[in-house]
Amino acid sequence: MSSTPGVPASEEGPQGPPSSVDGAPPVHGARGPEAAPDEAALDEMAIDEMAIDEVAPAVAPPSRRAAILRTGLIVAVLVVVFGLILPQYVDYSDVVDAFRDLTPAQGLSMTGLGIIAWVASGLIFAALLEGLRVLRGTMSWLILSGIGSSVPLGPWNMGVLWVVVRGWGIGNVAATSGIALYGVINILSRMVLPLFAILALVVAGDLSRPADSGAAWTIAVLSAVAFIVVTTLIVAIVRSQRIADWLGRTGQRVVEWVLRRLGRSGAPDVAGAIHRFRDQLGQVIRRRGLAALVLATVSQVVWVVVLIAALRVCGVPESELSAGEVFGVYALVMVITILPIAPGGAGVPELLFISGFTALTGGQYQAEITAGVFLYRIYFWFVPIPLAWMLMKVARRGKPILPGTAELKDYAKGDAAA
Repeated sequence: MSSTPGVPASEEGPQGPPSSVDGAPPVHGARGPEAAPDEAALDEMAIDEMAIDEVAPAVAPPSRRAAILRTGLIVAVLVVVFGLILPQYVDYSDVVDAFRDLTPAQGLSMTGLGIIAWVASGLIFAALLEGLRVLRGTMSWLILSGIGSSVPLGPWNMGVLWVVVRGWGIGNVAATSGIALYGVINILSRMVLPLFAILALVVAGDLSRPADSGAAWTIAVLSAVAFIVVTTLIVAIVRSQRIADWLGRTGQRVVEWVLRRLGRSGAPDVAGAIHRFRDQLGQVIRRRGLAALVLATVSQVVWVVVLIAALRVCGVPESELSAGEVFGVYALVMVITILPIAPGGAGVPELLFISGFTALTGGQYQAEITAGVFLYRIYFWFVPIPLAWMLMKVARRGKPILPGTAELKDYAKGDAAA
């Protein structure tokens, strides 16, 4: 699903000395056992504590009621999208025919591109989690994506990945902050995409072609507006304490007002969430955040290539749907699906992709477009599900595939990796 895998939960490391935080190593910058840590070290320690507090709730398995509700919602969305909406516009038998026309060489090339995309996506974890190599970074992305898609229980896939990474010997604080920051980096990389999409549309000349200029400009403008609004808010929050305070107070009042209108109490701490986000983002930039952001953006571009290739092998010609237009629709869908429209992204990305591409082609090649989108989603969403369970079986040798609450609590106590 397009929704990107959620932010994984924290990880632990060996039991540290008294100066450590939740089992974290001694604070960097301390000049000896008796020396007080410097200001930068105190800031780092505070951020690590905050990251653990922010992500820890995602570690616990969800309640049975929440699991049933989310699973039921996913089934309902799938039925509506694939059973009610798409059949009104697409003949599934034509889609099957488009798949049958694929040659073995095309299937191999698509599989190769899919593997490259998995590796590119895993490089983000390798950048954020010091000591994690490329192979395990790829495994991390597959586990996060596959478990999140097949066990749609909120951010619990973060906790599952956290336990796996802990088992690989990554420290508690490093895993907690790294997995938490993955979510921030993923959102930022999506927000960068519209700018690249507009550039691609301009270079390809798609914004000046009379037949396509209206739809292409609409996609470009919507993407640009979304990017500018969100990026402006992020930059304002990060650069100005005063703006962060104002947004926190304003957001808190708005949320409380809405909840009162709905007859509910117990508003979430919006102001606290904004300040935690501000501190986390600043820490990302100071550490390995820039490299991770670049890698995350590159991985998005690689997935665009996979989508373009899938459309081409399924019979959608360049003359009807250019690479720039595909990039534009992809960027818009990535921005829209930042919000969890459906648990695990069930059905919604497919509908958005097919609708956008069909609009650009004037209603032509509907079966080929649907087949191409389904082929792309096979590598982005479907195949990672069985791979995730196989990787969990390997990573959890001698233990239950999914961690239980007791194991999660044991891991949270110290840095010793099981």
